[in-house]
Amino acid sequence: MRRSQPTDQDFMRLDSIAKHLKVKSRYPHASFTNEVIEACLSRIAPVVDKLLPCTGEEVAIGLGEHLCLKFEEVHGPDDVGDLEHRYLKTKKEIGFAQLRDELARPGVDALLFERMHANERDPDRWVAVLNLQESKSKAYWNRFHELSHRIAEPPQGVLPFRRHQFEASNPVEALVDAVAAEFAFYEPAFRPIVKQSAKCNQLTFFVIDAIRQQYAPTASLLATMKAIVKYWPHPAAVIVAEIGGRVRAPEVDRALRVAPQGYNDAALKAQLTFIPNMRVPQGSPIDVTFQGGMDQDGGERLGDWRTSQGKRLTTMEVHTSARRIGKRVYAVVSSGQEPRAEMKSTPRGARAR
Repeated sequence: MRRSQPTDQDFMRLDSIAKHLKVKSRYPHASFTNEVIEACLSRIAPVVDKLLPCTGEEVAIGLGEHLCLKFEEVHGPDDVGDLEHRYLKTKKEIGFAQLRDELARPGVDALLFERMHANERDPDRWVAVLNLQESKSKAYWNRFHELSHRIAEPPQGVLPFRRHQFEASNPVEALVDAVAAEFAFYEPAFRPIVKQSAKCNQLTFFVIDAIRQQYAPTASLLATMKAIVKYWPHPAAVIVAEIGGRVRAPEVDRALRVAPQGYNDAALKAQLTFIPNMRVPQGSPIDVTFQGGMDQDGGERLGDWRTSQGKRLTTMEVHTSARRIGKRVYAVVSSGQEPRAEMKSTPRGARAR
């Protein structure tokens, strides 16, 4: 996705984040994002480390309590009315007078209120209203996104609320998303689970489902896949495939094509990478899953992947695990664990033998 040109307000917020966290670099320096992430992690570590071992849900609860931030979910008009009664009428927080109109705006995922009439340690001094009227799937991620805003940005002061629309093209939201990714799958809590699973398992959706259920059942599948691949001790990649055409001619040569979502460092070193928008070869577990709809686990040769210009991927034996959801196929591709096995159909929730 092409990044939008930062506005003057974006630069002001990014500069205030740098000053608030006391980081040396400034946006758009190459080290800025990593410095912000490290500064945010250093602030939450003393709190979260006391909870270890813990789940992602417990991390969100613990950080919310520490930061005096209460989460409120809006699933429909009744929830809006309830929040207006509790915060506007009862607690006289005038910012909530705009709640209904703000939630009706297109693309508003959350509103972060700083209560004007709260004491410093009131458990709801800050209120994050999560807009789940269209989808509940982002509830887990949205919590950590709002917690990241709370850590990274200074208090709003005179502003009764801040509107958050999670646009990857916006530099502030992209930065906060990068922080949220570290919070949502906190390394000291999450990595040991992945490491233990990798000792005796190939990377498949059976493993992904088990880790997700253990650490964060409400997290999205794609976010969980990316986090697992990041800490997987062998080369691994996450890709998504769906029907599409050429980049500059979407209606031409329509076929099942891939969109890489993430690699771990080992994959980059081993050149286990994919060319964006390249076609999925026939017979790949990804293709078989798309055609038949069932989960697939099996071996394949990356060298069988080629572009229309004849360019091939590196020669490598890999294991691919694929799952179709709607019109898309989600897949993890890994190497370095077991010899190539024959591809087998795997009913969802069952493990290939």
